Amino acid sequence: MSSEALPAHIEADEALSAVWQCMNTIAPLSLADTSWDNVGVLLQAPEPSKNTGRKIFLANDLTTQVADEILGDGQVAVAIIYHPIIFRGLKTITLADSQQRTLLRLAASNISVYCPHTSLDAAVGGINDWLALVVAGYNSSSMSVRPAQPSKPASVPAGHEGAGMGRIVTLKEPIKGSELIARVKTGTSIDHLQVALPSHTGYRTIQEGLDSKHIGTIAVCAGSGSSVIGGVEADAYVTGEMSHHEVLAAVAKGRLVILTHHSNSERGYLRTVLPDRLQTELARLGKTDFVVAVSTADADPLVTV
Repeated sequence: MSSEALPAHIEADEALSAVWQCMNTIAPLSLADTSWDNVGVLLQAPEPSKNTGRKIFLANDLTTQVADEILGDGQVAVAIIYHPIIFRGLKTITLADSQQRTLLRLAASNISVYCPHTSLDAAVGGINDWLALVVAGYNSSSMSVRPAQPSKPASVPAGHEGAGMGRIVTLKEPIKGSELIARVKTGTSIDHLQVALPSHTGYRTIQEGLDSKHIGTIAVCAGSGSSVIGGVEADAYVTGEMSHHEVLAAVAKGRLVILTHHSNSERGYLRTVLPDRLQTELARLGKTDFVVAVSTADADPLVTV
């Protein structure tokens, strides 16, 4: 259970207060990197008593399509959107901007929005621990894991010892690069990856290069991971995206780089892990009439053609 006090301004909102309590148990806001991130309740329903919905809705990004899905459902009280819907200060809130228009539409329907982002990245049992399990083939006994950037002790509540950004996975038995790629595809449920082989001119084929690369340590980070794992000593990097020059620097050091596209490194957790954890926490609060739903419209904007 979270040690943080429930903010007074949301206490009277049953659905939002339940989400706040559940999410601060799963991913305490104190774990977020607030030097740049924006997390927590970012949109509060002005008249929550007028929304009788009992559904908690999950999505990676609040696109227009996702907003249409939320509003069309008719039962959503709170949307948990992983990426922050507001990053910078707003000088206006008008219909001229698509994101602001979406916020106005949700507020008009008394739907609140909670954004966990880096608190869920850093949390024990959060997105990066899920990625660690993915690269270990969902066999936790086959690996040891530690954070790439441990959270500061003062920010770590009880139950989240070992929290931090990114993860370094050490496998008990090394695997081929081709096996790691297969695990990432299976674990993230995506068909195509971007792969950069370590700098070497002797490989006749990509497959030969992958089969000759033995992987014992893997650095993983959800989203754009270079700032977290770019300096980590590891045989392979697995993240959502890296810049051209960051990839060049990594392969020059002998790393295998595997990129999924940004949100593909995050979405699997929201679809396969977080719903059950939320439902469990809701039940602990006695909110058994609330249900958790996952967006079907949410998708990475980039596709391979």
